Amino acid sequence: MAIQSGNKILKPHEMFIAMGIILMAFGLIIFFAGQWNLSQENFLGAQAPDIEFQSNSGKNTSLSQQQGVVVLMNFWASWCIPCMEEMPSLIMLENHLKKQGFLLLAFNIGGDRTESLAGKIASSKLPQNLVFNFSQNQLKSYSVDSIPLSILIDKKGKIYKVYHGPQNWMDLSILREIEQVIKE
Repeated sequence: MAIQSGNKILKPHEMFIAMGIILMAFGLIIFFAGQWNLSQENFLGAQAPDIEFQSNSGKNTSLSQQQGVVVLMNFWASWCIPCMEEMPSLIMLENHLKKQGFLLLAFNIGGDRTESLAGKIASSKLPQNLVFNFSQNQLKSYSVDSIPLSILIDKKGKIYKVYHGPQNWMDLSILREIEQVIKE
């Protein structure tokens, strides 16, 4: 049996080779897609890559300067519906834990500025520590390929857990997990 391709007729062994190449390419795509998603899990226990940013007060600071408190980095955008849906529970988490050595840093990767958000979203619907001014290149070290994405960092600056997608941050299991990290 032979298949005609354009003006050329493929012989069985040529079809076999072509199918092998296609399957190998498909396998590589699946392999590397899996590696990309696993890369964030490989961060666990590693020192969190530093990110320099400007605080709400306009002061230049960095993630590495936050050691001694537990940090939850949340990557979000105002156009991301799941991100906005999880904001109320993030605010409740922030209010519940802020006096216990906990800091929520909400990195807006959507390109919005504080002024443009003011017209879209009431400030009461957003966490206290919004981060707009930071280097987008520094995000590459966190493999932020989908949002919302949250990364829990312990007091020593090591990555404790990666949360993919929106969360109910007041869920007892999540709350206990974060409180345990604060106690350590």
